[in-house]
Amino acid sequence: MALIKCSECGKEISDKATICPNCGMPLRLEDRGTYDVIITREKQWFLVNPKIKVTVDTTNEYILEKNSSITVPLTTGAHTMVFSSGIRKTQTNIDVTENMNINVKFNRATGEIDVNGYKTVSQTNSPNISIGIGGGLFKGGN
Repeated sequence: MALIKCSECGKEISDKATICPNCGMPLRLEDRGTYDVIITREKQWFLVNPKIKVTVDTTNEYILEKNSSITVPLTTGAHTMVFSSGIRKTQTNIDVTENMNINVKFNRATGEIDVNGYKTVSQTNSPNISIGIGGGLFKGGN
C-alpha cells in the first residue's frame, strides 16, 4: 500500500481508498460529478474589444468574445483558469462542487482582466511596459 495526497484537502491517504476519509472527495475521476461553469464576459462599451483566451488546467482553450458566454464542463475539485488578452493575464483558481457562474471584464482604469464569482481566487499579472516589452509578476487580488 502506498500513500497519496488527496487533491482536495492534501491529507495523506491510502492509494486503495475510493474516497478521502478526511474530506469525502471521490478519488477516481469517474466517481466525481461534472458541473457546468458558465463564464460570462460583461457588456462593456469600448472602441476595441479584444478577445479573451480562457485556458483551463493548462490544456483546454476557449475564446470569450465581447458580450458572450461559454460553458465549460468540469469535474468536482480544484481547477486553474488563465484569462489572457495580449500581455494581460489573470489566473483564477476555482473549487468546483456545483454549477457556477464566473464574470469577466476589462478594468477600464488599469487594463487588467477582472474575474469574480463564487469560490474563485484570482491573481492578476500587471506588466511593467518599457520600450514596448511587457513583463511582470502575478499579484494577489480578488
